Amino acid sequence: MKAITLAGGFATRLRPLTLTKPKPLLTVLGKPLLEWIIKMLNQANIKDIIFSVKYLSQSIKNKFGSGIDYGVNIVYVEEDKPLGDAGPLSLIAEKVGLEDTFIVVYGDIFCDINLTEVINFHKKKGALATMVLTRVDDPSRYGVAVLDEDSKIIRFIEKPKREEAPSNLANAGIYVFEPEVLKYIPAKRPAKLARDVIPKLVEDRIIYGYVYQGIWGDIGIPEDYLKINVEALKKYYPKGYIHPSTTIEENVKVIHPVFIDRDVYISSGSVIGPYSIIENSVKIGRFSRIRESLIQMGTTIEYGAFIIQSIVGEKCHIGRWARIDENVVIGDEVIVMDEVYIARRVRILPFKEIESSIHEEGRVIL
Repeated sequence: MKAITLAGGFATRLRPLTLTKPKPLLTVLGKPLLEWIIKMLNQANIKDIIFSVKYLSQSIKNKFGSGIDYGVNIVYVEEDKPLGDAGPLSLIAEKVGLEDTFIVVYGDIFCDINLTEVINFHKKKGALATMVLTRVDDPSRYGVAVLDEDSKIIRFIEKPKREEAPSNLANAGIYVFEPEVLKYIPAKRPAKLARDVIPKLVEDRIIYGYVYQGIWGDIGIPEDYLKINVEALKKYYPKGYIHPSTTIEENVKVIHPVFIDRDVYISSGSVIGPYSIIENSVKIGRFSRIRESLIQMGTTIEYGAFIIQSIVGEKCHIGRWARIDENVVIGDEVIVMDEVYIARRVRILPFKEIESSIHEEGRVIL
């Protein structure tokens, strides 16, 4: 069985993080989303994977290559122009072939679903298509389905108003399709599954819904991205994790759960956690405070810095006594000078040098 992972989107809502890397390479607990997806497919003994790529595609190819290091076989199909999330399926069928049952996984989701169970459900129902569904608090952000007593989808509404949503069963971004579904994809133009394909399948009463209960996240905006890192930490390391290669000096207070990756150095007097993810090769100076934040690989944080509920990109330098307030997102290789304050919800694009404080909440530093 083949699996298609849709990994070509521009991910504009996740900027500045996606200005330097494609969304599927964003990390959860130090591993790229695509690596988690490969693991999920591998566990279902699905070895033939097709990555549909476009934006910053070479970085994905460089990371995963042929897939041999991950125990799978990866083929890349690149879009010449944006095709939506349905158009690539036709392109892949043309270039690679999709003659048998196949799986489609969005490259921006995080979950630990048992795909073998989903495939068995699909076959037992004799379905032409199966959509994985998950319960969400806010249906207005997703496509929402209504099931009958046999798990057949009888209604599907894309992003309804919250008060008008007919259910809280949201599209989880995973499908099992038979090749006949390809006939439902409009030819020679960009197409969306939720807009152009799923409604037709519902109308013809040939699509079923598998309800998944477990950890799930759609990495749409930075707040989602930080949240799924914290949720994964709670699930996989409820008591916290510190890599054996990490160096922690005396008088450091670690408030679990935290995730501290390899080759991290934490200096004395610092307080880390709870719910903080510190990626590899981060250096944290004395008397720093990091709480409910994601600090990406290779970043240096100097003496007395304070970071709360924020994301700091790769290879940044945060100066002495700097304070980064809630919901700040800092792109890669940003320098924040000593004693600088950054207000809530500020976005800083990569490669910037911040010499003075930013007091205006929500400001974007271009």
